[in-house]
Amino acid sequence: MPYIGCTQKLLNEIKPAQILEPISQRGLQGWHGNIFRFFRRKSVLLVNDETRFAVFMPGLVKKDFMDFDKVLIKYFEIALQGIGATSAQIAQAKLLLGLFSYGKTHSRSVLGTMNDMKFNMEYMLKNRLGHLPRTRSEIQWISGLLNETPYSGKDIAGCVFAERDMLRLIDGAEKS
Repeated sequence: MPYIGCTQKLLNEIKPAQILEPISQRGLQGWHGNIFRFFRRKSVLLVNDETRFAVFMPGLVKKDFMDFDKVLIKYFEIALQGIGATSAQIAQAKLLLGLFSYGKTHSRSVLGTMNDMKFNMEYMLKNRLGHLPRTRSEIQWISGLLNETPYSGKDIAGCVFAERDMLRLIDGAEKS
């Protein structure tokens, strides 16, 4: 079951039935999430622990947080389409995700990467786009910018390329 390490602010919005102890998981099973405000609207950024693949969910409202798993899958699919994933890869990734479990954050390295991503998004949204993404292509544009950047961290050897490594992760899971 995929585990999302959430900041306290995000846990307060999602209000999961059960908050688990922090678990370190790899592959598509390990994620970190945080909530940010852009243009006075709540947006969520989810980052995969292993690949640093980002899923950006802009302008969420209360009903989105009540059905967070489905909203996350929708935006994950949009992000995968934005990097050119095939329909087979998207279907495989959705199968691997399933239902989510929620708990507190446990990796400062992933949180540091998220903060870097937040600054990049803030600049792109305010200075390039001028508003919160409204269309699928605008969401893919922001996600694409985040996912084409190489990232490093104390918990990964060398650096990762989010786009490439996420597709490899999905393809590797397909063969096993």
